[in-house]
Amino acid sequence: MSTWLTSGARPAAALLAGALGTWVGVRPALTAGALLLLIPLVVLARSPIRALRQMPDPPADSLSTPHANQTSPPALPSPTRTDDARHERALGGDAS
Repeated sequence: MSTWLTSGARPAAALLAGALGTWVGVRPALTAGALLLLIPLVVLARSPIRALRQMPDPPADSLSTPHANQTSPPALPSPTRTDDARHERALGGDAS
């Protein structure tokens, strides 16, 4: 979902950046863009994430779901000939 949001926002951001660069000039538009990049830093600095020292425990409902790695791997077919039989055939021996 986040990839879709960031990928979808890029064309709109490019249009807005081009319009801002045309309207106020390139240097002020770049300065505004650099200042806008500080917004996530301020949000994270003021959030409770900064005080975390370890990962929180997962919710209890996610523990009841079955894990995908509990199933056995698929059976592999056995080879029809051994490596020795192929080697003997390559050397001109009997192909039994």
